[in-house]
Amino acid sequence: MRPARETERVAWDTFVAALPSADPLQSWAWGEVARTGRERPRRIVATDEDGTMRGVAQVLVRDAAAGRRVLYVPHGPAWDASAPDADAVLDALAHGLRMVGREERGIVAKLDPRATPAVSAGRLHAALRSRDLRPARADLQARTTRLIDLRPGAEAVFAGLEKDTRNLVRRSAREGVRTRVVRDADSAAYGTFSALLARTGTRAGFRVRPAAALEAIARQFAVAGDAYLVLADLEGEAIAGCLALATGPRAFYLYAASLRDGPRLKHANGPYAALWACIQALAADGRESLDLWGVVEPGDTTADPGWSGFSLFKRGFGGIPLAHPGTFDLVLSPAWYALRDIRERLRR
Repeated sequence: MRPARETERVAWDTFVAALPSADPLQSWAWGEVARTGRERPRRIVATDEDGTMRGVAQVLVRDAAAGRRVLYVPHGPAWDASAPDADAVLDALAHGLRMVGREERGIVAKLDPRATPAVSAGRLHAALRSRDLRPARADLQARTTRLIDLRPGAEAVFAGLEKDTRNLVRRSAREGVRTRVVRDADSAAYGTFSALLARTGTRAGFRVRPAAALEAIARQFAVAGDAYLVLADLEGEAIAGCLALATGPRAFYLYAASLRDGPRLKHANGPYAALWACIQALAADGRESLDLWGVVEPGDTTADPGWSGFSLFKRGFGGIPLAHPGTFDLVLSPAWYALRDIRERLRR
């Protein structure tokens, strides 16, 4: 285990993109996006005896009370959990996270590894528990999602949508909604989407990424051809949009926004038009899958009830359900962790 070097950005991203659990939150670019907030990235690498990368962990460090810090490994660490050396790599990464935690005077390191169709959430759960990690009191990311297989092509994907979803996509076009896919770092387009996202967050009561973060996403991902921003326009006004990021052959539906005010939007169905245009663009570029990034399945009593609306929307686009193990805590300072846990329980 060793710190990653600044000169290893390309090698890092190549390694992450080739993993079965490839994810943009463990890409080098995402660490740079995090700098726009109150987080700074630290990156560690596990290698074999020949120096070949076998696992990585991008750690976002955030200040806490009394000079202490909380560490977060978003959708990571990243390693091939199905490989013969998977256990040794995970051990090395856990050791590295403890070292970073000591250097940063950390309270806890929160891990959030991704399952795959080949490596189940249960298997990852057992691997983390056997290393004295404990399930966090609350997950930081969605525990369940859906994967849309794009390899058959857009026409086949469209045939697999729910009937109502197909009808709403068609109706959106009849109502005059037009979509545009932005692949470059178009500041005006990202500014339009940022304004849409802010209005959506205000309406729905959730926090959204600020404009500076979206500008950083444009700089870090769009310039590499890994960002798909879609805007749905009606009569010259953007009424909906979505943003997907790609890591290797896999794409992820990170953010979506829409307007709902006014009678003219009643049948426009902008979100349906935007997501479908995104799927078409991804399939045309040869991306193999789209992760819908958080979908609650019917009957899931553990899920936040506030997720039911957009989960219903996403399920209309099909896909195969996938469950993740959730967030796990690697305790770095037992005393500070106990105090923090008491505060979290009182808040909840």
